[in-house]
Amino acid sequence: MGKERDQKIIEAATSVFLRYGFRRTTMGDIAGAAGISRPALYLRFRNKEQIFERSMGEFMARTLAGIERGLADRATPLEQLRFAFEGWIVQPYRMLQGSPDARDLASCGLAFAEDVKARGFAAFEALLVPILRRCPALEARDDASLAGVARVLAASARGFKAEARDEDELRGMLETLLGLAIR
Repeated sequence: MGKERDQKIIEAATSVFLRYGFRRTTMGDIAGAAGISRPALYLRFRNKEQIFERSMGEFMARTLAGIERGLADRATPLEQLRFAFEGWIVQPYRMLQGSPDARDLASCGLAFAEDVKARGFAAFEALLVPILRRCPALEARDDASLAGVARVLAASARGFKAEARDEDELRGMLETLLGLAIR
């Protein structure tokens, strides 16, 4: 019962964070969205930061799982890379652009969430390595070298989100990056 209640809270919190961002969201907002009182919320979670970390971790896990499921439907490494970056970079970008208040989720320095973010990006980079291994220009490299390529791709894509003026420009930047990486 506790896990189900926590999950309901996290799902409600995720929608509130995506609507209002981190700074504007209050524990009262989260409690209201979850259909519980603030005191009941505090019995389950210490603070907004703990809820956000859990929400972010679960969002990343769901995103990665969806990407992994969809990779088998893409024939070439380039198609797989495009699909992976669409799910990991472009879709979250679109979500944040759709809610001006939620843009702080990407731009503010949420230092308390750095571990969760780092684990998510490490998992994304690990997902890229087997795809990169299938690229003819990279197939002779060892796993450590491929992990380095994956790190550069993921880090570059993170920077692109901050620099892109819109979704089309972001996709264009990613397309150029992926083309360079596999040729």
